[in-house]
Amino acid sequence: MRRMTVPEDEARAAGLAAIDDDRYADAVGHLTEAVRYNPNDAGTHYDLGRAFYLLWQFGDAETAFRRTLEINSDYLDALGYLGRALDGQGRVDEAIDTFRAVLDKRPDHAAVHLLLAQTLLRRGDFAEGWDAYEWRYGDDVGRPYPDFGVPQWNGEDLSGKTIFVFGEQGYGDTIQFVRYLPLLKKCGATVVFGCSAPLMRLLKATPGIDRVVTNWLKVGAIDYFCPLSSLPRAFKTAVDTVPAETSYLAPKGAHIRRWARRLEAVPSPRVGICWQGRPTHPNDRYRSVGMQTLIDHLPPHAGYVSLQIGAGEIAPGIHVFDRQIADFADTACLVANLDLVITVDTSIAHLAGAVGIETWVALPYVADWRWRQHGEGSAWYPSLRLFRQSDPADWQPVLARMGDELLAKLAID
Repeated sequence: MRRMTVPEDEARAAGLAAIDDDRYADAVGHLTEAVRYNPNDAGTHYDLGRAFYLLWQFGDAETAFRRTLEINSDYLDALGYLGRALDGQGRVDEAIDTFRAVLDKRPDHAAVHLLLAQTLLRRGDFAEGWDAYEWRYGDDVGRPYPDFGVPQWNGEDLSGKTIFVFGEQGYGDTIQFVRYLPLLKKCGATVVFGCSAPLMRLLKATPGIDRVVTNWLKVGAIDYFCPLSSLPRAFKTAVDTVPAETSYLAPKGAHIRRWARRLEAVPSPRVGICWQGRPTHPNDRYRSVGMQTLIDHLPPHAGYVSLQIGAGEIAPGIHVFDRQIADFADTACLVANLDLVITVDTSIAHLAGAVGIETWVALPYVADWRWRQHGEGSAWYPSLRLFRQSDPADWQPVLARMGDELLAKLAID
C-alpha cells in the first residue's frame, strides 16, 4: 500500500530542496515547520542545523545539532557539523575536541580530518595540522592526480634526484606555496613543476624551477612526487619558520614597464580593487562583497583599477584592462605598478602578497585557516593587512574602516 504524504514530509522535502537551491532562509522556515510536526526526528533537526549553518547562524546551528545528538548519539554527521558550528563561533578548542570525537568513532573519516587540520592550522598548531591536512585526498574525497609510480617526497635526501611538484588546489594555494620550490633546489634536486596554463608564464620565471609543465602525464622520469600543498609538512614548517620573503614572484622588468605605459592615464595613487572570488567556491557567498558595495565605501580621490576578470559592467570611473590580461603574468605586472591593492580573500590577495605590494584583505567572519584566528598581519605575506568581520555577513564596518583609512592615507601622501 502506498504511503500517503504527510505534512512533515512535505515540509522537510521543501527544506531540502531549498538547501539545494541555496535558499537557506527558506530552508530554515520549512525545516522549522517540519520539526514542529515531528520534534523527535533526528534527521530533521540535523537538516535544520545545516540550514542554520549555511546561513552562518552558528548558535542556532549548534542548538539543532545538539538536539540531533540527544535523539541519536551515534549521528556522526551531526557531531561533525557541531564541530563546524563551534568553530564558526570562535570556540576553536571545543571544535577540535568535537572533531576528535568523530575520529575516535571513525578514524578514516577524511573530511573530518580535513576540518580538524584547518582548525589546528588556524590555531597555530602547525605540526599536527600539516599531518591532518594530508587527509584532504582520503578515500572518501578522491585524489586529483594520477599514480606516478614513485614515492611521495617526505623529506628524504634529494641530492641528484628529480622531483615533480604540482599545484593540486586553487590558484591562490599555488601562489602561496610555490615559495617552497627554491628550498627544494637548495636540497640538490631538479625541480619539475606542474600547474594550470593561466599560471605557467608567471611561474616559469620563478627561482627554483627547472621546468614547468601543464600536462602531468608527460612529466618524464622522476624520483619523487609531491603535491605542492604538502611541502609545508615535508619541510616541518612552524608558525615562526614560514618562508616569508617580501617578494618571491618577480615578473620580468620589460613586461612590468609595458604595463606601466598602459597605466599612464590612471591617476595616482593607483589602487587595485577586487570584490569577487570564484563563484563556485563553497564559501564565496560570504567572502565576496559585490562591486557596488565595495565602491560605495571608497573615497573618490584615487585612481581605481579593476583586478576583477570577467566582471561584466563596471561602475564609472573604474579603469579596466580585461582585454589586455591574458594570464596571471599580466595581472602580476599590473599589480606591480599599483600603490595599493584592496581585495577580498581570493587569488589576487596571494598574487599581490607574493609580488610584495601593500595589500588590504577583507576577511569574512570565518576566515580561511591561512589567515589564522586573530590579528591584522600575515605570517605568509609581510605586505598584507587583514581587515576582519566582527559579525557574520556584515561587511559595512569592515569596508567603512577600509575607506576611512584609505582617506587618511591619501591625505598623508
